[in-house]
Amino acid sequence: MRQWLVCIMVAGCLVGIHADAGAVARDIVKFGDLLVEEGIEVQDAVAIGGSVTVEGKVERNVVAVGGSVLLNSGAMVGGDVVALGGTIEQEEGAWVQGSMVELAFANLPSLLGTLCPSRWHDLFWIARGISFLASLAFLALALLIVSLIPRTVGIISATMERDLLKAGGWGLLGVLLTAPLAFLLALSIVGIPLILLEIIFVISAAILGYVAAAQLLGKKVTHALKRPHQPMVWETLWGLILLWVIGWIPFLGWLVKSIAGLLGLGGVISSLLHLRRS
Repeated sequence: MRQWLVCIMVAGCLVGIHADAGAVARDIVKFGDLLVEEGIEVQDAVAIGGSVTVEGKVERNVVAVGGSVLLNSGAMVGGDVVALGGTIEQEEGAWVQGSMVELAFANLPSLLGTLCPSRWHDLFWIARGISFLASLAFLALALLIVSLIPRTVGIISATMERDLLKAGGWGLLGVLLTAPLAFLLALSIVGIPLILLEIIFVISAAILGYVAAAQLLGKKVTHALKRPHQPMVWETLWGLILLWVIGWIPFLGWLVKSIAGLLGLGGVISSLLHLRRS
C-alpha cells in the first residue's frame, strides 16, 4: 500500500529528487541537465527542463522532458529512450534495448510568437494556444509517468480491462464521496490538514488513472491496426492523441474524456483495494 501511495504522489506532484552519482544503481530525477558518467550505473535517468547525456549504464529508461538525449559510444540503456521537445543522438557503439521516442518541437518559438497579437479579438487564439501548450505539457507528464512506473500503470490498465463496469462504479463512488469526506474532515482540527492530503490524492489518482485509461485505449487501437505488443510508451501516446482529437468534438469529446477519467480513477481505487486484500 505504501509503495502505491508513493507512486501516486510522484505521478501527481512530480517532486524531483536528485541523487548524487554513485556506484549503486538507483533512480536519478533532476531539474536541468543530467549526466550519467562512464562507470556509473543507474535505474532510470530523468531530466525535467534539460537534456540527458549518457556515458554509463541505465538499467531501465532515459527520459528528457524539454531537452535532448545524447548517447555516447559507451552508453547502455536497458529500456526506452524518450526525448520530449528535443532530439535523440546516438553515437556508434551506444546500445539501446527498447524503443526510442522523439517528439521535437522545433517550431515552438515561432508558434509562441504567433500567440501575441495586439488586438483583443485575437484573444480566442491565445486561449487556443494556451490550451495546445497545456496539452503538450500533459502529454509530457503522461509519458514521464509511464516511463517511471510502467508496472503500476499496467496494473491499473489491466484492472480496468478485466471489469470496466466495476471500475466505473468505483470511480463514480470516489467522485461522489470526495466532497462529503472533505466536509467531515473539516469538522475537526485534526482533520483539517488531511483535506490537503485528500485533494492531492484525488488529483494524483485522477491523473494516473487517466494515463492508464489512455494506455488501455492505445493498446486496443494497436490491436485493431494489427500491430499488437507495442511498447507501453507508444500505446499511451496513441491513446492520448486519440482522446485529444475526440476532445475537439462538441459535447461528445467532453463526455468521452470524462468517462475515461472516471474509469481511470475507478481503476486506481479498485487496484488499491485489491492490493490491500492480497
